[in-house]
Amino acid sequence: MLKAPNTELPFKPTVDSLLAGLDTEYKDEKFKKSLLALDPNDPNDRIKIIENYIIKDKEYLTYRHKYLLVKELEKALSEQDFDFTQPFEYDYESDEASSSPWSADEINTPRSFFEAILRITEKKWKSDLAKAAIEDQSTW
Repeated sequence: MLKAPNTELPFKPTVDSLLAGLDTEYKDEKFKKSLLALDPNDPNDRIKIIENYIIKDKEYLTYRHKYLLVKELEKALSEQDFDFTQPFEYDYESDEASSSPWSADEINTPRSFFEAILRITEKKWKSDLAKAAIEDQSTW
């Protein structure tokens, strides 16, 4: 079983975890200002958000971890009734805030935000994903 990086715990990727790079809680003011200057609904800004914050935050992952994370996102996107607003909202059941500085009502189409994440990660991580795809995942 593939372990979460630097732990002995199983790696269980989630769609929510893709937004971790947007968390501003413990970041400096420069980080917050530069992120919040971007509009998640503007196509050009969305690309910057995904490349410079979301993907950059996940670069520590191995090619296998990236593959499983992308597969989890693909699975969610294949479900017509998957709630893509949830990752942008406060989870009252677990008392966990979203990593996103934007709430779901500030994102015109949350599903399209995650579709853009998929397109860009598939492009940026192409070689990592291809390497993992040819392996027998059951041996991880």
